[in-house]
Formats: sequence, structure tokens, C-alpha cells
Amino acid sequence: MDFESLSQLLDYFKEEETCIEYYRNIRWPGKFVCPHCGAEDPYVTKRGFKCSNSECYRKFSVRVGTFFESSKIPLRIWFAAIWLATNHKKGISSIQLSLNLGIAQKTAWFVLHRVREMLKDKDPSMLGGG
Repeated sequence: MDFESLSQLLDYFKEEETCIEYYRNIRWPGKFVCPHCGAEDPYVTKRGFKCSNSECYRKFSVRVGTFFESSKIPLRIWFAAIWLATNHKKGISSIQLSLNLGIAQKTAWFVLHRVREMLKDKDPSMLGGG
């Protein structure tokens, strides 16, 4: 996410389809696989994807197996929250995030909690503290 400003990010990710395609390319560069069984080349459906393996044949989306899973929050909001959380020198509060993104404070707290947990696993240096 090499965006200069929040408005630039939100302009780029206007539609959920753009977000899904962007995250799909990050998650599965090259070969596209089922997150449940690892079978290659799942079917693309109107609502997501379906495994091509006859034993699995499960439906899934790009969110399955990630910290976005089980969330109805649009990926656009998630991407903006990640950008804000990683670009504020001293971090960002859930109150400020809710004001910046126009979401409820409880939703902002939930998003920030998941983002911080993801960063703790993937890139602890972005959380500061040493």
C-alpha cells in the first residue's frame, strides 16, 4: 500500500471488487489455491470461489483464513485502517479511527485490535516499543 494520503487510498479502493482483486493478488500471487485443501485453480462464482477438488468442493472468499475472516466490515475500511494504524507515528486511537473512517467506535476498536494482532505476528517493528 504505497499511498501518499488516506484520500488517495480511498479513491483507489472505491469498490469492494477492487479490494477483493487487490487482496487476491497479494494473497495468491501466480497460482490461486483453495485455503482449505490447497487445490489449485478454484472456480470463480458470483459470491466468491469454490474449490475444484471433488473431495473438498467448499465455498470460500479471499477473507477465509485471514484476520479479515468473520467480519462484515468492507475491505475498503480494513485497508484504510491498516494504512492509518501504520502511518501514525504514535499510533491511533479507536476514537480517532472512528472519526476518520465514519464508523462506530466499537467497530474501530475491533478493527484496530485485529490489525495490531496481525502486525504483532507479521511485522512487530511497525508497532514500535523497541
